[in-house]
Amino acid sequence: FGFVQHFSRFLMNTSNNRVLDNVLIKICGTTSVEDAVLAQDAGANFLGVIVEHEKSPRHVALENARAIFAAATIPTVAVTVNKSLDELIQIHETLRPFALQLHGDESAELARQLVSRGISVWAACSGEREIVRSRALEMMDAGASAVLLDARKTDGDIVTYGGTGEVSDWELARHLRENGLRVILSGGLSPQNVRAAIEQVQPWMVDVVSGVEARKGIKDAAKLRDFVAQVRQSHA
Repeated sequence: FGFVQHFSRFLMNTSNNRVLDNVLIKICGTTSVEDAVLAQDAGANFLGVIVEHEKSPRHVALENARAIFAAATIPTVAVTVNKSLDELIQIHETLRPFALQLHGDESAELARQLVSRGISVWAACSGEREIVRSRALEMMDAGASAVLLDARKTDGDIVTYGGTGEVSDWELARHLRENGLRVILSGGLSPQNVRAAIEQVQPWMVDVVSGVEARKGIKDAAKLRDFVAQVRQSHA
């Protein structure tokens, strides 16, 4: 895991929100080694794998996730939803991800317990504006390395925590970033709107799922290249 250790030191020596004035790119919802290679070849900085969340069409079983993590040549994040502390520790011990991304309704106390064990935590925040703002601040106070703003969808008792294709609250994301939080912007990003999102929010990282897919769970090589190119052009 030498590349992970090197990248960790690199991040620690940068400003709170930007890396050499370049916004980082995370391709999330990666379901196969083939798609991981496509994302890496397109120029992504991070991969995200949704682990053991069967309600998601992009879910990957823990054993299958091993192959993706083993093949990755860039830092890879394990995305989880409402797992217990013991389950999260098992996932971390099995995959050794760059970070655990808590993408459900996990408590700040759970994040604090993970951080106390030396596990890097990224906390997703979605829902109503005040809930998102409060959760983001609580998670950063608990030691999360970054907060990710996403757009959830609720249908009765069923909550879809991400990958909805809906745009998140860019204004709130910018507000949090201006107040010193390390912000990952997600939610409805695509090659068509990512430059506008970066211009408005100036996040540390952008995170994309549905905007670079051929169909749910399957990445599109051309869309991946276009998305990365649009992000890079925003730096020009």
